[in-house]
Amino acid sequence: MVAHASSFRLSATHVLVELPHVSSAVPQARRVLREQLTATNLAEDAVGTAELLVSELVTNAVKYGEPPVWLLIELRPGLVHASVSDRSIVLPHRQQVDLGSEGGRGLLVLDALAGSWGAVAVDSGKYLWFDLPVEL
Repeated sequence: MVAHASSFRLSATHVLVELPHVSSAVPQARRVLREQLTATNLAEDAVGTAELLVSELVTNAVKYGEPPVWLLIELRPGLVHASVSDRSIVLPHRQQVDLGSEGGRGLLVLDALAGSWGAVAVDSGKYLWFDLPVEL
């Protein structure tokens, strides 16, 4: 399910998608984000960064959260805002990772690439979000 704020694709500023609670949700989320961002003529490196950040949020929801998983994308002047919500109230925390570990670096990726990010627990679960400053 995808909901647009407007029927005119280029003026859509909000997209809301329910994702499956399985690993295939990650490429699906990247695809939805890329479709929205390419319609804005955003630079490819900014699109790639946004995709990586969305991947981290969705991976967290699938690995540690509870269904349903929702992705919200908001395009604002000079900013890409995305949030992912699920029904778990357990917030992410930094993990000790070994050099050979395959995971556990998602929060470090958000620290390094997002303009800002956060995690918020609410009565119905939690949501993780990021803001990525861009030139539109």
